[in-house]
Amino acid sequence: MRGGSVWIDGRWDWRGGKWEWQAGRWEREQRGKRWRAAKWEQKDGAWILVDGQWMISNGPSSAPPALRDEQREVGAPRANFVFIRGRWDWRNANWDWVPGHWERERANSRWNDGRWELRNGQWEWIDGTWGAYTAPAYPPLSSPPPAFRNDPQPPRPDNTYAWVAGKWKWVDGQWSWQPGAWSANQPNMRWTPGTWERRGDHYEWVEGRWDRTAPSSPTPNTQYPAGPPPGPRNEDMGAPRASFFYIRGRWDWRDGQWTWVAGHWERERANARWNDGRWEQQNGRWVWIEGSWGTGPSQPPGPPPRPQQPAPPPPRDEQIQAKSGFIWARGHWGWSNNEYQWIPGHWERERAARTWGEGRWEQQNSGWVWIEGGWR
Repeated sequence: MRGGSVWIDGRWDWRGGKWEWQAGRWEREQRGKRWRAAKWEQKDGAWILVDGQWMISNGPSSAPPALRDEQREVGAPRANFVFIRGRWDWRNANWDWVPGHWERERANSRWNDGRWELRNGQWEWIDGTWGAYTAPAYPPLSSPPPAFRNDPQPPRPDNTYAWVAGKWKWVDGQWSWQPGAWSANQPNMRWTPGTWERRGDHYEWVEGRWDRTAPSSPTPNTQYPAGPPPGPRNEDMGAPRASFFYIRGRWDWRDGQWTWVAGHWERERANARWNDGRWEQQNGRWVWIEGSWGTGPSQPPGPPPRPQQPAPPPPRDEQIQAKSGFIWARGHWGWSNNEYQWIPGHWERERAARTWGEGRWEQQNSGWVWIEGGWR
């Protein structure tokens, strides 16, 4: 197959009283015409050759097929080049696919794709041009693979948040990465990620959504907990604040499960002390008694004493392969919820004239302290 050419089939010719084969050939196509092949016809008892010729071709009567997805053909981006996507062409009364190709960019110009338009009941091809750029409203090709991103923070400890993964957005005619984010969980709901879906000759984004989860079996009345709450969490309330009092966090019963409500600082009140709220068993069920400012005895201002932190476990062996232009920042143990949790390593792009210093655990007077790694 040659772009812009048509294959003329070979044929038999009668010459000098015998049949001779005439080989086929490529011939440049003619716009708006189609090739009618030569043929032998019997007329008045003799065989007559009706030679092939170019004939005026009627244009297509219907819209072209959907554009093909050329993501694999496009491959990795090429600096200073733009990919001219493939198109359907009407040749010899048939739709014929013309593959896309890379073309060098032009200064102060953007490529505007060609298109088929219905004019006066006839489909006509409008050639693509270099010129003022008109961004397509929808992407013609599927999105790139998901970008490699490390989670911006360790998983939330109380399962009250769901991670909404990052996505590719179509902005001003090109792909732009939007990082993921934490979203508060919704009771009895499950997050379904969004996706790009093909619609005709382009792709459209179908937004993610919260879907209601059907209960697996009937559940009893969950207005009140059946037992006492878990033990209080160890909270880092930071440095003391003058004229403020720290209201400790607590467990709350929501939608049939225990949910942690973080503590907060509150301005002190004259001649008053804070009395912590508490869970009490009344008439066979557990009930929350709200905390209040009053003259009665108060709990110590802040969370209970921090439990003794043991030494961190030995680091895990992470099997990785070298990656040009990057260095591997090794994973390490993090201290959360009174236990060590493994934080995986990640790749860092190399920086000129700088070296990466790994983080480390150090034993100090207050216990074990994590010293962050960084570029030096």
